Amino acid sequence: MVALLAVFAALFLIKDPWSTLHKDERKVALRDWEAVDRIVLTDAYDSTELVRTGGNWLLFGTEACDQTSVENLLIAANRLEISSMVGLDKDLGPGPENVRRITWYKGNRTMLSFGFASVSGKFMVIPPGSGRAYYVTVSGYPGLELDRVFSSASNHYREHLLIDLLPSEISQIGIELPSGEAFRFLQDSAGNIRVETQGDSIPVPEENTNELAIRLLFSYFTSIRFESRSGIAADSLSGPVSVNSPLATLHVHSFSGEDHLLKIYPYHESPGDEAHLFRALVIYNQEPEALFINYIYLDVLMRGLSHYLVEK
Repeated sequence: MVALLAVFAALFLIKDPWSTLHKDERKVALRDWEAVDRIVLTDAYDSTELVRTGGNWLLFGTEACDQTSVENLLIAANRLEISSMVGLDKDLGPGPENVRRITWYKGNRTMLSFGFASVSGKFMVIPPGSGRAYYVTVSGYPGLELDRVFSSASNHYREHLLIDLLPSEISQIGIELPSGEAFRFLQDSAGNIRVETQGDSIPVPEENTNELAIRLLFSYFTSIRFESRSGIAADSLSGPVSVNSPLATLHVHSFSGEDHLLKIYPYHESPGDEAHLFRALVIYNQEPEALFINYIYLDVLMRGLSHYLVEK
């Protein structure tokens, strides 16, 4: 009898953690996600509110936003699965400044709320008032970058967003100008940036570079948006019979594998007109149609290498 009790106790101890995890998934996975009509995401630096009105999601309840980004947020939350459980330790867990709070509502009722953090490449969910935290994955999407899907930055949800990269997320920026000047900036995982002239790949000595100007360049890719599609075929600007020359060609790569190519052309409202002062035409990646982008995003990206060097 004693032996049998010992066996049952051992089986309970082996099984119980898994049954606990299955029960606890109710604390991390969003049920009935189609009923959600408001989502609030906050962290130490940003705060975003998404409100569903008349079947469409609006940023802060007033501004049209990218519906796909919101749907991705909802579906990912619905498919969250616990992979492991850990006790919260103030020395080992993420600091408050690294945790974003996400809350889903239906009317005035809270449907789900938890803290979310990225820890050593894994994603952690912390239910409110809990002494436990859970590492999670998204069922069916094992490599999904949840920290981007669960972004608390309002720019992430804005319409017509082309590039939204933090400076630390960019691994390389390449710039080619009509003069034939071509150079690139390469950033390593520690945040060190070096400059190379393309073709010979000769590094520019660090003491000759303007660090502030280079850091500012890396900060300009957090929210590049297009105004509208132009109706102008990309091939008519860059095809083999085109006589147009780009003002600049930009290549931007991220550590996570994002690849952005922008070919920037002047826009003339009518043949013979001067180039538009506030709009440019941009061929983005392999898009078949050129986009209108405001010069406010582009002017600071088309500077020559001398801008990034120390004046002598």
